[in-house]
Amino acid sequence: MPDLAALRPGDPASVGEYTLSGRLGEGGQGTVYLATAANGARVAVKLLRADLAGDHEASERFVREVAMARRVAPFCTAQVIETGLFGRLPYIVSEYIDGPTLDEVVRTDGPRSGTSLHRLAIGTVTALVAIHQAGIVHRDFKPSNVVLASDGPRVIDFGIARALDLTSSLTAAAIGTPSFMAPEQLTDAAPGPQSDMFAWACTLLFAASGQPPFGQDSLAAVVNRIIHNDADVTPVEDPALRSLVTDCLAKDPARRLTASQALMRLLGHGPGGAAPGLLHQGTAVAASGPVPPVTSGPVPSGHPAPELGSAPPPNWTPPQGSGAAHGSVSPQGSTPPPGWAPSPGSVPPQAYGPPGGSGPVGPVGPVRQTYQQPPPSPFYQQQLPLPPTRPGGRRGTGWIVATAVACTLALATVGTIVAVRLVSLPDPISTSSPTPDNTNNTNNTDNPPTPTPTPTPTPTPSTNQSTRTIALPGSSVEIRENGSDPIKLAAYSLDSGKRVYVRRAASDDFTLNSRYFEYALAADGTRALATDVDYSSDGYGLVSIIDHRTGARRTVKLSVKPVFPTTPRWSPDGKLGLVTLFKDTGGKSVEYGYGVIDVERGTGKAYEVKEKGAGEWRFFWDADGQAVGTWVGGRMKFYDLDGTALRTLTSAGSPVWVEGDDVSPSGGLFLSHCAPAGDTLCARSTTGGGTPVTIPFASNRLIGWWDDQHLAVWRAKGAGYEAVVIDLKGQISRVLATAAKRAEFDDMGLRFSRGTP
Repeated sequence: MPDLAALRPGDPASVGEYTLSGRLGEGGQGTVYLATAANGARVAVKLLRADLAGDHEASERFVREVAMARRVAPFCTAQVIETGLFGRLPYIVSEYIDGPTLDEVVRTDGPRSGTSLHRLAIGTVTALVAIHQAGIVHRDFKPSNVVLASDGPRVIDFGIARALDLTSSLTAAAIGTPSFMAPEQLTDAAPGPQSDMFAWACTLLFAASGQPPFGQDSLAAVVNRIIHNDADVTPVEDPALRSLVTDCLAKDPARRLTASQALMRLLGHGPGGAAPGLLHQGTAVAASGPVPPVTSGPVPSGHPAPELGSAPPPNWTPPQGSGAAHGSVSPQGSTPPPGWAPSPGSVPPQAYGPPGGSGPVGPVGPVRQTYQQPPPSPFYQQQLPLPPTRPGGRRGTGWIVATAVACTLALATVGTIVAVRLVSLPDPISTSSPTPDNTNNTNNTDNPPTPTPTPTPTPTPSTNQSTRTIALPGSSVEIRENGSDPIKLAAYSLDSGKRVYVRRAASDDFTLNSRYFEYALAADGTRALATDVDYSSDGYGLVSIIDHRTGARRTVKLSVKPVFPTTPRWSPDGKLGLVTLFKDTGGKSVEYGYGVIDVERGTGKAYEVKEKGAGEWRFFWDADGQAVGTWVGGRMKFYDLDGTALRTLTSAGSPVWVEGDDVSPSGGLFLSHCAPAGDTLCARSTTGGGTPVTIPFASNRLIGWWDDQHLAVWRAKGAGYEAVVIDLKGQISRVLATAAKRAEFDDMGLRFSRGTP
């Protein structure tokens, strides 16, 4: 283990859920601590320097940007676990690697040569292949960012330099270490993967010679040599390796090899693309045994995801844009990544949320009170979705059998019902009652704003002559809608999901639909995601990708029976879909995990999350669409798009059911109860920093964010309820809907869409 220094006065005792035990080192970016996770695993925690933290907005941008590092495959790198804000300081938690850096070893024991140097070259360039395939440029590759662990070299601190560079308000200093920077990094040109290859070659020369290849005297002299002089490559004794290093030191980035091509050269395959399947062999590439044979050719950017329960194809990669959020590395670590999935145990039936949290859902098993807060109001009946129970076959009908429970204000009564739907698709039912000045149903929200943590002021919503009343068929609910509203009702359910109505395109008419449980409209108004009533004929839970204008659909086989999808959600960029997965266990729905849909490819993959209670309040998208969040045990946890836990917000308040968007349009805030009493709402930073905005308004059922300065919420009104728009001070500016009959509304679910229906 590297020398561990004692904590100093002023060092925190803990960061997030991690207890600090000592200092591993301190550098230009911050201090690295050895810490212990809640499960007992050792991790490294890097806390950014205070003078680099800048303002709160810049720190939050840093956290979102450094999140990209979580995409990188863990072999030959120190796996990123979590990132967030400690006060206003960004922190990064990574796998702890017990070993010295290459810089320390060379300066202590002397240069590397022969097989030792060759293994170092293979291990480090393999790490760069993984980093580049994740769409990341290291930008600060150097000997002190290579740790020599017992199982081979590991590359650390990838992604931090770019985050510091892009969040320019953090620092005006140069990003990178001059002695190992490529010529283009010293000019106005943007560094790319080829810049890392130049730094990789410099690092190998350092390992072979014990000296930086362009010197380490004055900055001006070093920069001049990098731009104008050739490095002395003679310390590399092996001719093939020396030739490779020379090619990677070309002044012109276009003449350098890619990391994949360099790896092929090292493996004796000559110039070419990356080796299919090689990256999945992990650190075996850098191990002492013989390297298995590979074939040349580029690694595809992605394959259809494997079905649940099957091994992934050798070259399968997540869909474009599906990388995880939150991570960038701290030094050191060779122990396995901290385990985020406790052994599964017996999970009692869960309370899930209101009957239509994000659209039509069905009955559930017995209710378990999870959070210490007052019982919800009657309309806040908590239900789990019910599973489909037969293979698909007959179109236009759906058979649903499940256990049910009604959770009232004072008690929970358990009963069993059989809900059978045998309905064909009827003609549309006209439901609109426009005022004389009726307007078209359009707005300007097809291109949502770029995420920023500070809400942008917007005009106060107001009623005007364009407001029209839409009576929802089969109910007493009336919607009061303006053409310019940023969110509009797209679908709703009655009788705990037994009847589902979908809004017709460019219309105020709603049509009864027996094919789907839930229907989520994309912001562009042209596409929808829906969970199907039935399993497929071969026993898969289905998600449909629908042309909202024509009704044409593609089905995605997502999960193997008895696991089934619920509550579909669109990613912020509209490229991916998210569903919460439940498992039917003897007629009771138990949390299972989540599924991610690649909409363009029409493929999907299911991920099991074994943390007890994960998904009980369903999963939602993080601000950047690179991670998903949910409540677990009263805390908010985020996971990447391959099922790995990323970060935990311990001061997240208490859960509140949000039917629509949990995260604000700008991506900076999420909603919760400020305290278990539930008499105030809180808008909190998605990164966990800053002071929450307290909204003095009591509500247990939220439609979601109206815009960055307003919410849409339900409240009790007379014998029923009404939906209102409020600002962040709790002031009502408009009535959106009325529900005259409380019992009827308690069994309804409404799904609003941010866009044009």
